[in-house]
Amino acid sequence: MPTLPTRPFGRTGESLPALGLGGGFVGFAGFDRSVETVRHALGLGVRYFDTSVMYRSGASQAILGEALAAPAAPHYLATKIGYFREARHFRSVEAMHVQLRENLRLLRRDSVDLLQVHEADWDNWWSDRSDVRPGRLLDPEASLNFAHAPVIQFLREAKARGLCRHIGVTGNHARHLGRVLQEVDGLDAVLVAYNYTPLNVTAREHILPVATAKGLAVIVAGLFTFVHTLPEGWATEGSYLGPRSDAQLAALQKLQRESGLPMAELALRFVAADERLSTVLAGACQPAEVDQNVASFRRGPLPADLHAAVEAIARQF
Repeated sequence: MPTLPTRPFGRTGESLPALGLGGGFVGFAGFDRSVETVRHALGLGVRYFDTSVMYRSGASQAILGEALAAPAAPHYLATKIGYFREARHFRSVEAMHVQLRENLRLLRRDSVDLLQVHEADWDNWWSDRSDVRPGRLLDPEASLNFAHAPVIQFLREAKARGLCRHIGVTGNHARHLGRVLQEVDGLDAVLVAYNYTPLNVTAREHILPVATAKGLAVIVAGLFTFVHTLPEGWATEGSYLGPRSDAQLAALQKLQRESGLPMAELALRFVAADERLSTVLAGACQPAEVDQNVASFRRGPLPADLHAAVEAIARQF
């Protein structure tokens, strides 16, 4: 069976292929096609699968549950606890256990390998508020009781009960997520999206140093999101895109045309070259997209001059 290069998954003792499949299914091709895509990835040696209650309104978990119900190969499955419109649905340990039971039902299993907090960089997880506003980031300078927050108590309890083997946090804003990592001990992994791409490498500054010091596995995602266009309204707090983002994207697209490589391959090979990253999640909605991602990953790092050119663009952030 095909294999992919592996890397240590933090200090968990696991060694996993460094290319994983994200379960956001952006460009959704339907339930059956998505199941086929997951199974195709497994057949090509992908072993890390990531999903969330927040992806496709929970349908992502059902897709992974169907696709991996009788897998032909061992795999590692990560899911997330999410926030909802009302704080009572996620601001207590009991409410999160209710959510986890539903997650496991959709995933058709009694436990998962990694249980994470969905977007732990939002204030919702750390402050008691009746109004839930996903757009409100935590204040990196505020005095917050991270270690005793309900969600951290829940993660530790779920792990102690054997409902997951490892626990972690995820987020989309490296500086804010880095504060969580600094304050919370006992985590096994961190996933950061949109902050390690050809346009933004701030995860190197705010995530990698503390994750390395604490022995956490580092997963990155969202590396394809901005390389084709800059969605309006996504420059939240300057954490995704900087004031030079239009110029950065134009320079990247010019470089891509000159290189002759597909943009997804350029982005994937640039990011995956950093061996401090445990897993790079590459999204796919069709088996052919999985083929492209696996083939790109197998080609290894970009030529040195091309990598340096992408690096120069990323550092303009």
